[in-house]
Amino acid sequence: MLLAAALSPAALVPLVGTTDFDAELARLLDTLDASQLNDIEIACVRRQNAHFAAKLVTVLRHRTREVVAAKETDSRWPVVSVSFDTWQWENGWFWCEYSAEARHLDGTVSTIDLAFDDVSELLADLASTDHLLGDETLTVDLLTGDVTQS
Repeated sequence: MLLAAALSPAALVPLVGTTDFDAELARLLDTLDASQLNDIEIACVRRQNAHFAAKLVTVLRHRTREVVAAKETDSRWPVVSVSFDTWQWENGWFWCEYSAEARHLDGTVSTIDLAFDDVSELLADLASTDHLLGDETLTVDLLTGDVTQS
């Protein structure tokens, strides 16, 4: 009896979205040891984090233009970066969208409320992959697209 060759990740692409995908993925994962599974988990979380961060940059570029146009900031200059602090809820630490600090091109810093839109959802998604521990700051550079956590 011949053993079936393991499929490469590229071979799984046509299966995505089918009922065969779950079964094939489970079969492949069952061939891995704990260390390999841990490596895959870390790689998946990093990819999720990068995906959420990229979407956040796009959404913030649009949203900050709206906030400035609506005269909800202390400056009429474009926003070049936005920083978020953390706050604790009963189920963990999250990025606080209610008191974001927007730094304008002229150096002015405005405190703005970015709650109840795509920003809130993306910050929650990002917090789920960031594993926040408390007093941290998330800075989104709208010029370079860099998202940093300190």
